[in-house]
Amino acid sequence: MIGKGIESLIPKKDSSVSEEKVRKDFIFWIETEKIKPNPYQPRKEFNEEALHSLADSIKKYGMIQPIIVNKIEKKNEKGIVCEYQIVAGERRWRASKILGLKQIPAIIKEQTNKEKLEIALIENVQRKNLNPIDKAEAFDRLKREFGLLDKEIAKLSGLSREVVTNSLRILSLPEEVKGVLKSGVISEGHARALLGAKEAKLIKELLDEIISNGYSVRETERRVKERNAGAMAKKTEVKKPVDSGVDEFLERKVKQVLNLENIKIEKKKSSIRLSFDFNSIDEINQWLKNLRK
Repeated sequence: MIGKGIESLIPKKDSSVSEEKVRKDFIFWIETEKIKPNPYQPRKEFNEEALHSLADSIKKYGMIQPIIVNKIEKKNEKGIVCEYQIVAGERRWRASKILGLKQIPAIIKEQTNKEKLEIALIENVQRKNLNPIDKAEAFDRLKREFGLLDKEIAKLSGLSREVVTNSLRILSLPEEVKGVLKSGVISEGHARALLGAKEAKLIKELLDEIISNGYSVRETERRVKERNAGAMAKKTEVKKPVDSGVDEFLERKVKQVLNLENIKIEKKKSSIRLSFDFNSIDEINQWLKNLRK
């Protein structure tokens, strides 16, 4: 790192801002290779075409806004070495690497892991750079790792609580749905509509139809309601056993052959039980005599 402030890049400060705040906002030129990606970056994929477009802009106008990094000190056999972890501005850093820039302007700040995730999330959400799945996973990470409530995440990201809650619900969809949503084949509205489907099989069928027929979100919602109603009707439909008449026939034949009236036939999983009752030993003996005849 070259520890030299770049006066031309430092915005003018209000006189009420403390000296500590001004000192923290000094901009330094840092070697590009010493800068590492943010492990808390919500966005997992970067559009190559957009990165090259940004690289062209930086080549023409320079990097107007410095990135924000954390300084990390590591020990090795040579002593202490410094690395810098991106807090905000990963796209600018990647575009600079495309250009082959050796150094880029950066502001060094100290942030906790939670703050790194928050800043990266805010940067992406406000610029609408996150796909719905990456955004939902970032919200989920804030909940799981840092215990934030939906309303706290909403306040942090500048969204409504309902938007955050609905975004988190998308993560419960099957992986196939999340995959096509992430790639942009279907919209977040389609995904929310599919959440209303009662069965995974139904979700898969509807997803295929959306992709094949180009259903709108409203059409998808309508078809989900229709399919749910149809599935419920099938479940509540009283089905008469196919072989219900066979039992009566068998019972009649057995009564004739054995010359008995009080006979019961019970079907088990892998067998059939035949049972009949007698009132006394004498009745059994008499029945056996008749049976021999």
